[in-house]
Amino acid sequence: MAYPKPPFRPSFSLLLASGLLLAQPVVALAAAQVECRAGSDGSWVCAPLKATAELPPRPGKPVVRAAEAEPRQRVSETRQPATRPPIENFSELDWVPRDQLTATQRAAIAPYCSGDYIEPPRAGRDDDTPFDELPVYASADSSSFEQRNQTGTLQGDVLLQQGRLQAQANEASFDQNNNLVRLNGDVRLRDQGVLVLGDRAQMQIDSGETRIEEVRYVVHDANARGSAEKLMRRDDAVIVMTDGSYTTCDPGRNTWSLHSDDIELDQEKGWGEAKHVTLKVKDVPVFYTPYIYFPLDDRRQTGLLPPSISNSTDNGTELVTPYYINIAPNYDATLYPRMMSKRGMQMEGEFRYMQPDHEGQLSASFLDDKEYDDNRWLYGWEHLGGLQSRWTTEVEYFDISDPFYFQDLNSSLDARSDTYVNQRGAMTYRGNGWQFQAALHAYELATITSVTPYERLPQLRLDGGHWLGDSGFKVDYRAEYAYFDRDLDQGFLIGEDGLHLDALGNAILTPDENLIGLQRATGHRVSLSPRISYPMQNSWGYFTPATRLQSTYYDLDFDARGDGFDYAGADTTPSSTIPVASLDAGLYFDRDISWFGRDLRQTLEPRAFYLYAPDRDQDDQPLFDTNENTFSYNALFRDDRFSGNDRVGDANQLALGVTSRALESNGVERARASFGQILYFEDQRVQLLNTEGQRREENDSSTSAYAAEFMYRVSNAWKLRGDALWDPKENNNNAGSLLVNYQPEPRKVINAGYRFRNETNTFNALTGSFNEDENRRIDQSDMSFIWPLNPQWSMIGRWQHDFAGDRTLEAFGGLEYESCCWKLRFINRYWVDYNEFESVTRDEGNRGIFLQVVLKGLGSVTGNRVESLLDEGIPGYRERENNAF
Repeated sequence: MAYPKPPFRPSFSLLLASGLLLAQPVVALAAAQVECRAGSDGSWVCAPLKATAELPPRPGKPVVRAAEAEPRQRVSETRQPATRPPIENFSELDWVPRDQLTATQRAAIAPYCSGDYIEPPRAGRDDDTPFDELPVYASADSSSFEQRNQTGTLQGDVLLQQGRLQAQANEASFDQNNNLVRLNGDVRLRDQGVLVLGDRAQMQIDSGETRIEEVRYVVHDANARGSAEKLMRRDDAVIVMTDGSYTTCDPGRNTWSLHSDDIELDQEKGWGEAKHVTLKVKDVPVFYTPYIYFPLDDRRQTGLLPPSISNSTDNGTELVTPYYINIAPNYDATLYPRMMSKRGMQMEGEFRYMQPDHEGQLSASFLDDKEYDDNRWLYGWEHLGGLQSRWTTEVEYFDISDPFYFQDLNSSLDARSDTYVNQRGAMTYRGNGWQFQAALHAYELATITSVTPYERLPQLRLDGGHWLGDSGFKVDYRAEYAYFDRDLDQGFLIGEDGLHLDALGNAILTPDENLIGLQRATGHRVSLSPRISYPMQNSWGYFTPATRLQSTYYDLDFDARGDGFDYAGADTTPSSTIPVASLDAGLYFDRDISWFGRDLRQTLEPRAFYLYAPDRDQDDQPLFDTNENTFSYNALFRDDRFSGNDRVGDANQLALGVTSRALESNGVERARASFGQILYFEDQRVQLLNTEGQRREENDSSTSAYAAEFMYRVSNAWKLRGDALWDPKENNNNAGSLLVNYQPEPRKVINAGYRFRNETNTFNALTGSFNEDENRRIDQSDMSFIWPLNPQWSMIGRWQHDFAGDRTLEAFGGLEYESCCWKLRFINRYWVDYNEFESVTRDEGNRGIFLQVVLKGLGSVTGNRVESLLDEGIPGYRERENNAF
């Protein structure tokens, strides 16, 4: 369309007018140079300058470089626009070829750009002095004044300048009777970062209305250029262009360009509009719209957003054409019409609001799905209030039509979930060192292969901490009341073809049908956990003794049935009170070292953590929100191996660990390594429940697995990080991961990763049992890359492989083409599609083709989904894009 700001500012009319106020009876004045300033009556007072040596230096003529043609001859007044020859002398547009740029200028542009627009240095270019305080300089080879016509004329190399504003022409005249200024021949208007060329220009001084003919323009910072048959600045400061064009491509390479019959730019309101717009690729029209509305700055504007197109096995061809609606500065909405060739039209939308003390978003979606043969819908509300007070409110509430919604459908809304969607509301009061929260938390399952989670209706929490004066003691406390409830499903799993069957042809029960005993409990729970500690710390180490008391009380109900559990004899009011004591101590040593010629500071940070908690029978307590934490190096120093409040792990153990770091003088961590283990002095008897609702087997190991982690920045290009668990009892590795990242420059990215975990004893909701097969493991590799083949072409790829199942989880590959004005990405993707509506016993591959086209200066024409695919799948991609030229 057009440049993002007008080619000159409203004060430019005064510049031109004042420079031509030579209404003095002088027939001729060779090499005339005058200075004009505002008079006391608001008019302009001009006088010839005598000390010409103090004038700003005149701008040089356009440089004709050896590789370019000679400058074109001046266009005559009678020549028609249709016969105008193309510009060959690109230096007239401030264009400098790549081989003539300085080393600094070449480093500032991408390697695929053939040059850059360089604004020549000139006096006053960066002058930010208010225009009403600046004089206007005018100079020419000669000047004259016709008394009869009351017309003053400047001829030959005319220059008018006021601060950063500048005008040049072969001839300038001022018609005093009509208050009209005319510029003729090679008109050049400059503002900071903007150049406008034209054949003729005229300006009405009393209204400021300006008209320029046969316009070419350049916006340096936007790397944009264009042309227009006529450019007019109306008296309301709106700029109107007739038969205009816009592109960010290098001069002489119109890979793409926008053309419009009529363009209006309102800088004050920050908007522009164009009528009868045509997008041309290589001068071939490929897209037309009768009207578009676009922003000139960062202010939001109503209009179409870049569409997205893709193709997949399940949905066929997908086309999304978002439409943004700017309702008010603090309200907006976006509509996402999505056409799927296999399912029909899906309509999504979101409404956002923002006030000084609250903000939020409403979302909704509807689809009459001809593949699913039913209506599919989603709606949600997200809200955060009380941003400027001690009271805050939070809402995250979503609901969906069926548990297969996210498996079948893509969504532009921020409501994606693999297992469930939240239905939560909370109110919090923040005091000085404490806070109180009242919440309601429910869920809606987005899968049929998971157990129904417990809802907290309600949940009340009080958390805080205070120092006891100057005694050095610190008291922390946590108290909670919650009512846990859930509505368990019954019967069998039903999908597209009726009952889901296992490998033997038997119907599969819903996951909730496999729950037994305490797993079917609901009820009230109160938990209290006061803690007191005495932290001691200085520059060489720390020592922190602490003790806390965990008390938990229940009032239970059971969803009883005949499954062998004694529901009638079960304790409905179990409780427990368990003390926990710990000693946490660490030392800090450092020294200066030289490592591969690099001066570093190495630290040595040993740590010991003793934990004691007695064994208390908790087998009559349900598991409302409790699970076992994943073991890692950081887990060595936790005061409970369980999350939640339903279990307190018994402990008589000592965790020993050491961390060493290599730090540069600026504090950057060049390398880090940690290693540790837990020594158990007693068996760990407190365990979670098994599938029969009974305590699982206790752990009689005398030591934990060794836990290690490391990170090493080999150079600014290479980075390695990993972790490992090794069990000395079994003499094998329990888990580990390794990721190597190579990024020598933003455009080059290679990642290689591997992770494994043995004996993944996870709960299988479909069978109601734990997968305790010692051969069951996670064993996966992940490789990804973006690598340039030459300055313009790059390869893109990712391959994620599962060795345990000998299958590919995801793979995609494609090409990227990038130039200074446009970018194209083509991706072919394969991924494992787990569709529970069709089958819960097998995974099937899905395939899709994704295309992204970016016209630089306009944004993505299509393919925003490609952006998210690469962002999620290739570490380093976001850094590559953020640091792109």
